[in-house]
Formats: sequence, C-alpha cells, structure tokens
Amino acid sequence: MISNRPPRNAFTLVELMIVIVILGLLASLLVVAAGTMTDSARSTEDSARLRSIAMANVSFATDNDQRLLSPRTEPNIGDPNDPDNPTTTDEQVRRMWVHGFGNNVSDSGSDRIELSSALSSGAAWEYLGDETLYKSPLDPTTRIRSYSLNAFIGVDRCADEYPAMTVLSSPAYNTRYRLPCPTQASIPQPAKTICAIGEILLGFGGYQQTANVNGWLVSPNPNQPLWTDTPALWNRDFVNISQMDGSVQSLRLMHADALRAKIAASGSSHNVLIGASDQDKVDFQTFNSRLLPGVLEFRTASDQE
Repeated sequence: MISNRPPRNAFTLVELMIVIVILGLLASLLVVAAGTMTDSARSTEDSARLRSIAMANVSFATDNDQRLLSPRTEPNIGDPNDPDNPTTTDEQVRRMWVHGFGNNVSDSGSDRIELSSALSSGAAWEYLGDETLYKSPLDPTTRIRSYSLNAFIGVDRCADEYPAMTVLSSPAYNTRYRLPCPTQASIPQPAKTICAIGEILLGFGGYQQTANVNGWLVSPNPNQPLWTDTPALWNRDFVNISQMDGSVQSLRLMHADALRAKIAASGSSHNVLIGASDQDKVDFQTFNSRLLPGVLEFRTASDQE
C-alpha cells in the first residue's frame, strides 16, 4: 500500500523548542564546567606560588647560617630600653622578606599601596625575582602582593618582634608565647608549620584596603579564639598554605560563610573574635595549631603569666 502522506522535511515548533532548551542546558553546563576548571587552575597556581615562597625561605636560610627570612615588612621604632617594645635591628631589617615602608609605599585616598620597590628591595627577591610570585591568581584586588609569612617563624621573639600585645585582656603574646624561632632548627615540625598564606587587610589602620603589614597570625592560645588576621577567603571554602618543608596544603574552612559575615559586619578583617564553642573554634584551631606546633603549646588557663 502506497501512502499519500507528503514527506516530512522540517521539525515542528515543539521539537525546535525542545532542541533549543537542550542546547541551552548543555551550554550552561559547559560554562559551569569551564568556570570550575578555571578556579581549579587558579588554585593550583596559587599553591605553586606559595611553594615558591617556602622554597625561597629555605634557600635564604641555607645562604645565611640557617637564619630564616623575617616576616616583618616594616621596622618597629620601639624603645631600646623597653624589652616589651624592641627596636628592630639592622640585621632584622636585612632579613625582612618585603620592605613595605618609606618610599616603597604610597597612600592613595583610602588605600595604602605597596610599590614594586617594596618587593625588589626585600630579602626574598634574590630567590624569587618575579613580581607575579608575590600575588595570588585568586586575588581580585589590584595590589601587587597577596601573601604573608607566618609571624612566629624567622623571629627572635614572637610575634615578628612586635611590641607586647594582649588578647582578651590576657598576655597571650607575652612571656608564655614570646619564643624565638630564628632558624630552621627552631622548627620541630616543619611539615605542619605554616610558611606563607594569602591574606587581605580590610579596614586596618583606617584604610579601606592596605598591603599586608608584617607577618600573619592568629591568637596562639587555642582557648582565645581571636583571628588577629584572617586568611583570604577567595577560594570558596578552602585556604591554600605552604609549609616550612616546602609542601603545600589546602585547608577547608567548615564555617567560611560565618567568618565572611563577621568580617562584613565589623568592616575589618583584623581582630575578628569568634564564638567560644568547640564548633565555633574548629576553623580557628585548624590554623592556630599550625603556627609553631611542638613549641607554642598551651597548657592550662592559669599558665598565662
């Protein structure tokens, strides 16, 4: 039997709409996948740059009688007669990994800008020699440096030879934690000790944005959950770090959004206090435990003299 139905040469309107919807969904999936791959590539490069900084620190120590790079970026004027407010020595200035002071910085409106000379005149430049290695590919700002060194490493006393400080009215940075760590031999667990980390300062010193000032730290006392500095929260819920053995690690924050909310509420990423419950402190202690494990060991609440 021969059909008299004319041959079908085109899609119906419904079929065309279905095809368009399917193509749209596929395009959306490709965009999401491409964005994810881009984020992953940036995170990988971020870790590579952090590792370069750790290796530069090791190389500097090899060439300088095991003395590590100083995490400070500007001298402390201090008082030579006051042990709680030491004056930065010429030797300590020589070891500063970045020289973010004097003519190497510029105030521009609400921002404090670090210039290229801050990097090239610092002690790390001989071993890095590339301005891009100082900035994370995840950093959305226009500044030239994203990274800070651990404030408890490469110092003659914590934290990066800074004046005596208190946390929640107790001397957390004083005698209990005023410990020298000038050399590689001073680090008992280098594979668990932070070398470098991404940081961003918001609202510090009255500036909307400023270059990272001196080393990165949180309260060394795990029972005093104060983020003196917060890590940069660019990488979703993860923070990349390098460690003193040259390895890198990606630490996951369990409450990243809560920390972001606290920063936004206070208008500053400096001195952010979190809750005292164990759940609140979980992220803080992840970083606190990596300041200088095996040395900065908290014992009892009364041991804060």
